[in-house]
Amino acid sequence: MKKKMYRYSPGLFGGLFALVLAIMSGCGTPERALVWTDVPELVVAAQLFNKENDQVAVDIEYKANAASELKKTNKPPSLVIAKYLLSPPLVKKFDSLNDLFSKYYLDPNDMYPALLNAGKQGAEHLLMPLSFDCMVLVERKAESSNVGVAALSFDRILSSSKAFTKIDDGKVSAMGFSPRWNLEFAEDWLLAGGAGFSLNQNWKSTSVSLPNDIHTWPILWNKENLERAVDELVSLCSNVKKEQEDAFTFTYFNKPGYQLVLENRILYWPMRASEFFRLPYSAKTQLQYRFPMMNQKMLLTADARYMGIPKGAKNKKAALAFVRWLLIAENQEKIWKEMEAQQLLPDYIPFGGFSSIMQMNERVFSKYFPEYTQNPLVPSSLPGAVPLPDYWDSFARNFLRHWLEDVLSGAGAKGSVDDSFRASLEQYVGTMPDWLITSR
Repeated sequence: MKKKMYRYSPGLFGGLFALVLAIMSGCGTPERALVWTDVPELVVAAQLFNKENDQVAVDIEYKANAASELKKTNKPPSLVIAKYLLSPPLVKKFDSLNDLFSKYYLDPNDMYPALLNAGKQGAEHLLMPLSFDCMVLVERKAESSNVGVAALSFDRILSSSKAFTKIDDGKVSAMGFSPRWNLEFAEDWLLAGGAGFSLNQNWKSTSVSLPNDIHTWPILWNKENLERAVDELVSLCSNVKKEQEDAFTFTYFNKPGYQLVLENRILYWPMRASEFFRLPYSAKTQLQYRFPMMNQKMLLTADARYMGIPKGAKNKKAALAFVRWLLIAENQEKIWKEMEAQQLLPDYIPFGGFSSIMQMNERVFSKYFPEYTQNPLVPSSLPGAVPLPDYWDSFARNFLRHWLEDVLSGAGAKGSVDDSFRASLEQYVGTMPDWLITSR
């Protein structure tokens, strides 16, 4: 029987938050794995995989909050590919993937070590990395730029920002950098600094949060690391007064940040690496990016994607075959080519950013985005992905970034950083956000 062929139009990706997409393939009754994912591009991957296989196939079901769905269900899918799977309560729900190396002959040396190890517990590989993104600082490309200086330390950002800033008659006409311009950067700085946000597994709805005992709070964090990271961010804002910065942004921030860099109005603009590569070609020819570093490591964004097979899942053979297929560079290159054919590139980068496979970034990513070769990833500079709780999107959007804005603008509560954080967190928790209700 001839295989069914399905054509996917670019309109399919008009919204990255489609509900359910099932890819049917083959003749007979192949073993089918159900995949929950928050990665829309996996539709293309599943289409290609199903065309190549007669004995196994995958069906893709979109889940905007796959990690949270997995935590609640008693009927897990065959495979989950999503962000926020690394948190301790979820990791223990997955089976070992060691067969990928022992029976399927996958080479672990193909992947970035820190990312691979983040999904490992003891001798067991429970989660495999698929993709990740990181923060970069974009600046003007200049002939005098130091060749080979790929990274920017905190001290370098601080000193160069101060040197660039110009204040005339109390008004700022040029400003080097401020973490207030992109609060996702500030958030990622805290995570890289070891703020250690996590859900308190011992917390109960009847618990009373005691001011001097963090373990009685629904959320845990590392006080010392949080304070140190926030102090560094505040230092980066110390060039100018809040009122001066507000007047500066009101006057000039009526255009994209990278355009302000090109106009020499600001020195650094913080953004995701994936966002930089999607900039217009005419802009990228005049810009360069460097990696801000914390403890000699890059700043990964919170949404690194991992893959895992839940305990008790059905059709694990098909799921394992799909994971192996996805972790072969040649197959990922097929996905890039198919997305190019469907005119989805560069608006959508496969899996949302860099591949966990080093060869993919060096050979394929650089082919589609030549700017990458000017400042490629250094494997030793990549940290392990932070094991964030499944409610992170809601927590960061509705609380953390607002608190960071207050603290960085000097509007936070009086006292220490920790005092400010506790006071604001207590007020936020009192609103009973949805993620907290479901954690009871």
